[in-house]
Amino acid sequence: MNGTLERELKLKVPPRFSLARMDPQLDRFVASPVRFRRLHTVYFDTPDLRLTRWGCSLRFRGGEGWTLKLPIPQQSAALVREEHVFPDDGDGIPAGALDLATAYLRGVTPAPVIELRTLRTSRHVLTDGGDDLAEVVEDDVRVVDGTHVVGRFRQLEIELAKDTPDDLLPVFRKLLRDEGAGKADPVPKNVRALGADACAAEIDAQPPRRDARIGDVARAAFAASVERYVRYDAKLRLAPDEEAVHHARVCIRRLRSDLRTFVTLLDANWAGELRDRLRWPQDVLSAARDADVALENVRRASVALPDGDRRIVDDVLGPLRNARDRAYDVVEAMLHDPRYVPLLCALVDAAKRPPFNERAEDPAAGAFAEILDDGWRTLSRRVRKRTRPPSDCELHGIRIAAKRVRYAAEAVAPVAGRRAARLGRAAEALQTVLGEQHDAVMAGERLRALSADGAQAFVAGELAAAAGRAERKARRVWRDAWCDARRVHRRLH
Repeated sequence: MNGTLERELKLKVPPRFSLARMDPQLDRFVASPVRFRRLHTVYFDTPDLRLTRWGCSLRFRGGEGWTLKLPIPQQSAALVREEHVFPDDGDGIPAGALDLATAYLRGVTPAPVIELRTLRTSRHVLTDGGDDLAEVVEDDVRVVDGTHVVGRFRQLEIELAKDTPDDLLPVFRKLLRDEGAGKADPVPKNVRALGADACAAEIDAQPPRRDARIGDVARAAFAASVERYVRYDAKLRLAPDEEAVHHARVCIRRLRSDLRTFVTLLDANWAGELRDRLRWPQDVLSAARDADVALENVRRASVALPDGDRRIVDDVLGPLRNARDRAYDVVEAMLHDPRYVPLLCALVDAAKRPPFNERAEDPAAGAFAEILDDGWRTLSRRVRKRTRPPSDCELHGIRIAAKRVRYAAEAVAPVAGRRAARLGRAAEALQTVLGEQHDAVMAGERLRALSADGAQAFVAGELAAAAGRAERKARRVWRDAWCDARRVHRRLH
């Protein structure tokens, strides 16, 4: 299996356009000689087209084997996907492809859903020196059912070569438009062949409208987090890294917070049970994230050490790297645990059909203040009841409450407007300061727990002292962030 980034733009093909007859000189570029190929492709999916509706595709093509494409969201006209190729071993769909698509398939085995026979005309766009910049293909596609042709269409694609910069894509688009090609047509071939049923996303993650009901606001919040988590699942399986772990954990954490924020609109038993089930992936991902943060904080602190001490830092970091590797092993085990796929199914159901009560029908404009005030009361109470000076545990509790206020404010902001958005930013600032304090405390504890002696012990002590300074700095400024958040909250009323 290999993973490559596919960057392509699809265009409509007017009746008179022909790639084969196109002039080989394209402005400052050159088009290679024409090549013709016949392709026989079978696409696989679930009966309800889960892969296709998420923007994925799984195909088998004679002579090429199996290809799984997973979308990467981009703010451009291009279609950007990760392409994973698996050889044909004669045993059906490769286990690696099924594993990578777990979050989309959720236990359902794909079967053939559409068969295409294509005459492909292709030419490469080259520099004057012969360097390959892109491949342009014109596909004459026939949708077949057995021996019968049940549909036909043409499509033009520009696919950038590996090292070609993204900003050349609009240049090539203009060149082809000048040659008679049509407008952008982002619909992949399998989607066009399958029809309207393949176009509807399984989860509607669009923000709620200003005239929405409060239930619409809650559903949009659930859908946004679930949609993001499903897409990060493959990243966790393929090449888990600091970014993937962080974003996946935020999705789970936000879901648990939103289930609590909107509990008065939901079946309380259902919401409580799902929150409890989500504690497992949250704990697993948090352990991995904490290990990443500890390593990064120690590396950052080591920059200020004397040259001689900096040379020992790698030895000091060894146990922290080992702890990170163990935490990532637990993440991998979680992804293959028998409990995991049923939990994914429950999350998708929560995003599509949360069990609302009659309160969910209330207009959001009249309900958002109550939604925000519940979390704010928890935050205010924790700040008010802290000891002087507050313990690390108390500050961590304030941070968690600030996070809940932030997530609630961000959820209702599309309806509540700028005041809620400002509260979300103020709560995020408080959360960030207290997060830095918590991370410094954790880094200091891990460094003090290291089994080291001699020079390593001395360097570990220097790094622990640096963590202590960062912790004290955060303690000095957190109240300023709290006062800012309180002022913003007062303006809501």
